[in-house]
Amino acid sequence: MTANVETMAYRNEVPWHGLGNSVAGFMKVSDMVTAAGIDWRVNKEPMLLADHTAVPGFFALRRSDNGKVLDVVGSRYHVTQNKDAMEFFTEFVEAGDAEMETMGSLREGRYVWGLANLGATFKMRGNDVVKNYLLLGLPHEHGKGIIGKYVSTRVVCSNTLAIALKETGSLEFRMTHRRLFDGPMIQRAKETLGIAREHAKKFEANARTLQKKSATPQDALEFFADLCGLDKAKLIMPDCDWRDTKECNRTLKTLMDVNERAPDAQPTNAWGLLNAVTYYADHLASRTPDKRLTNAWFGKTARMKETALEMLLSA
Repeated sequence: MTANVETMAYRNEVPWHGLGNSVAGFMKVSDMVTAAGIDWRVNKEPMLLADHTAVPGFFALRRSDNGKVLDVVGSRYHVTQNKDAMEFFTEFVEAGDAEMETMGSLREGRYVWGLANLGATFKMRGNDVVKNYLLLGLPHEHGKGIIGKYVSTRVVCSNTLAIALKETGSLEFRMTHRRLFDGPMIQRAKETLGIAREHAKKFEANARTLQKKSATPQDALEFFADLCGLDKAKLIMPDCDWRDTKECNRTLKTLMDVNERAPDAQPTNAWGLLNAVTYYADHLASRTPDKRLTNAWFGKTARMKETALEMLLSA
């Protein structure tokens, strides 16, 4: 297993990134925490100098199982334990409204996540099945907060699209470590499941709209150029092959190729353009599977996919 994905457990299909340990049958959230190897605690310990004098206002986040220091934080940082964060899923799993699909840790435990299947599957034209999930991410790092996201997966090629959950008048579910994950915050997190189900319905409608939007090779070139921040005017000059211009970078060339050749590619519509971006992000953008997982859910390629969807819907 690669270095950044430290531990992970999954049910049903092997995850698109190909990492983790399989578990069988129905899993309670608490059992999934144990199977995923994230049943350790994070302790907030005073920072000490060589003479054992405490450094005022600075604390180390230290794992209980192996003593690894995950980060250095300030006095206002509140630790949320892995088990407590994942218990957020419990009542929905026990009620049959969701099933735990994966749990695990990244980067030596600095990022812990849980992924629950919402059972809100829909099918596009052909054998194009899309499953919908709720993702909860718990970082043990300064400046990063708990986040909840709606995630869709296109089964045929295992592309994922993680979209920030939005409520009327507020942003995605996100909580800094300066607040406690209890009481009203836990209730707000639980309400996110309902929001995710509504978002799944909206995403299905948007996906069908995109599949009806035609796209030519020229449309694809201009869209990918805009997404990459390139000057598309220089790529579409008369008597000029865009592949040979200095304005065409590796990402653009890869996107154009993927749009034509990825599994179940649909290069003639906007749904296909979106899935070219998600395929690139999930399978090609980073050098290792673990980095692709981190970036596709929480990092730069997650933002790239969201941007692509927004651009296509507004076109």
